[in-house]
Amino acid sequence: MALVLARFAFGFSLSWIVAGVLLLATLLCIRLVGIAVVAFADERRGNVAGAVAVALLVIGSLALIYFLGDRLHMALGTSLLADGAPDWVAGGNHLSAAAVFGAMSGVAALAAIPAWLNRPRLTPEEKAARAEAMRALKEKRRLEHAKAKEKADKEHAKALKAEAKAQAAAAHEAKAAAREGKAAAAGGGKRAKAQAPAPRGPRRAGLGWTALFLLLLGAAMLAFAFSMAPLWPPHNASASAVTYYHNLAERARPVYLAGGVLAGLGILLLMLWQVWRRPE
Repeated sequence: MALVLARFAFGFSLSWIVAGVLLLATLLCIRLVGIAVVAFADERRGNVAGAVAVALLVIGSLALIYFLGDRLHMALGTSLLADGAPDWVAGGNHLSAAAVFGAMSGVAALAAIPAWLNRPRLTPEEKAARAEAMRALKEKRRLEHAKAKEKADKEHAKALKAEAKAQAAAAHEAKAAAREGKAAAAGGGKRAKAQAPAPRGPRRAGLGWTALFLLLLGAAMLAFAFSMAPLWPPHNASASAVTYYHNLAERARPVYLAGGVLAGLGILLLMLWQVWRRPE
């Protein structure tokens, strides 16, 4: 799991490095082309100077991206996440799904920056109005919560009274039934009485939601592990490919184990949710 996190961090950080270098190169290109146009009286020389500056900046940007990516690769490779594993980003001549997912997440985060920078600014009057509305909403929620609590207390008290009456009636009926049974036994006849099943209370909602969360988390981990390291090699695979798949299986075994344990706990809690009820 730590190796997957290292690959994700590499893809995410590399996407931000590329975006930052390209943004800096774009700003420098605009500035240098403007200087070249003003510095040369001849338009042709100015265009040539601008083209040379742009070409040098492109080459320098690519070299800088390569240098920073190599430094990032070395830093993460020697960290505790990768633990010095060889070819930890793209082992086996294929690109890791975690690194691709990290790069996509970095690009998505970069895409949200313009919207965050261009968000509408609130005037002081709007801020005051929003604060007043928030205070009114909090006060309204507080009053509603107090009313709901008072209503719940009243309903609880009514339920307790009704339960006490029901228990008293049940005790009275039990005494009457006992007397009738004694009278029937004294008369020499015994009658079997059908007993209604005891009412069951509602299920425990928290237990069901926990079971669902564990099932989804375990299924996601198992699917992710299977996408990285399948359980069996492809048909007609060579001996080297089979050895490679066995190595992948050894590295992905903790992820499979964690996903299986979470899914098993989810199934166990789901079965417990079906059986364990609240008292009536």
